[in-house]
Amino acid sequence: MDTLIKALLLGLAAGIIDVIPLVFQGVGWLVSIATLLRWLALGVIITYARMPLAGWLSGLTIALLTGVPFAVIATVAAPSATVPLLLSSVVLGGLMGLASDKLITGQPRR
Repeated sequence: MDTLIKALLLGLAAGIIDVIPLVFQGVGWLVSIATLLRWLALGVIITYARMPLAGWLSGLTIALLTGVPFAVIATVAAPSATVPLLLSSVVLGGLMGLASDKLITGQPRR
């Protein structure tokens, strides 16, 4: 399977994991769609990014850097959503970087 397709599937899996709690909390569809699209894009970015870090740390860093703007926006509407948003960025980003190295690229980054 092509690397891009695998990266999109990895992002889709992370997006679904992140969106499920949002749906049960009753947030709007726009927030859920934006979150899913963010993780789809992060699947590609984390897979193709070459940073001088371990894969899990590279994924964690990229996801956290893209999660901070979402957290700033969320702070205005719901301050209690900031910590879970950043926590999900850290956990899912690290797992995505690790999975990308193990399943897609096949080589650990150095």
